[in-house]
Amino acid sequence: MRCLLSAAVIMFSVGIAKAQDHTPLLEFAPSGGYQFTDLHWSIAGNTSGQSPNVLSEVKWRKLSGPLFNGRLQLNLHERLFIGGELAICQVRSGTATDLDYAGDDRQQPTYNVQFDSDEGHTNAYRFYGGYNLLVNKKYRLDVFAGYAINKEFLFLLKHDEYVPGQRNLRSTYHTSWKGISGGLSGFYQITPRLQVAGELQYSQLNYTASADWNLVAAFQHPVSFRQHAKGFDIKTSLSAIYRLNRWLSLSVAGAYSHAETGSGIDELFLDSGDIQTTRFNGAFRYVKTITAGMLIQL
Repeated sequence: MRCLLSAAVIMFSVGIAKAQDHTPLLEFAPSGGYQFTDLHWSIAGNTSGQSPNVLSEVKWRKLSGPLFNGRLQLNLHERLFIGGELAICQVRSGTATDLDYAGDDRQQPTYNVQFDSDEGHTNAYRFYGGYNLLVNKKYRLDVFAGYAINKEFLFLLKHDEYVPGQRNLRSTYHTSWKGISGGLSGFYQITPRLQVAGELQYSQLNYTASADWNLVAAFQHPVSFRQHAKGFDIKTSLSAIYRLNRWLSLSVAGAYSHAETGSGIDELFLDSGDIQTTRFNGAFRYVKTITAGMLIQL
């Protein structure tokens, strides 16, 4: 009871301060749009990265689908704020390829198959706090830091080989990029109603992935192999915001992010119980989004 009362007092006090300095207490920004994602990774033949240097490589291309994005921010003070953001995309179209090689530098291909990949989803979460470095009627510049989580849930499918009632290809690949993030954000007021806003975010991440190659009898299930590596993500966004009234604005935005890892470890779990370890050469991800939404300020 005391905790609830204390929280109510803090919120009431912050609300009075916001009313006095005309800074909104809460900002809620829901939006929807479309997302396009490319992802690929490869492994070597041994832990030294040789025999060959690229043994197997899987690429997902043009994974696209509807996107929902939501951001909630609490302005604790004229210059201090905390917030959270989530983005969820349902994959509706895309393709994938699995390629194996016997020679270095992707020479002597031994396996090359294209798959459908029109199922799955991607999730992104971010929690942050920040400080207004520069505040002016025409512009503002913020610095922020926090924690970011990005996940992909992807499939390898073969629609043209689907047989009802049979065990069909439905291989899965699940990724997780987690770590600290930070960056700069701000806006410039073009007219009393129109402003442009931008953000630059950098994240230092730990990458883990697990897969189930469901039709390969020599592998264990539901986890056929795992991958671990360290990487980073750089994201930029630009938006135009048009104010309808004191509390409601409309926005359109575009964003691009590039993430990659260094080399790491790939662990293959065989049905015999043995574990084979080799070098994970790295993962690379490219994401483009376009959204339209609103900004509610209370």
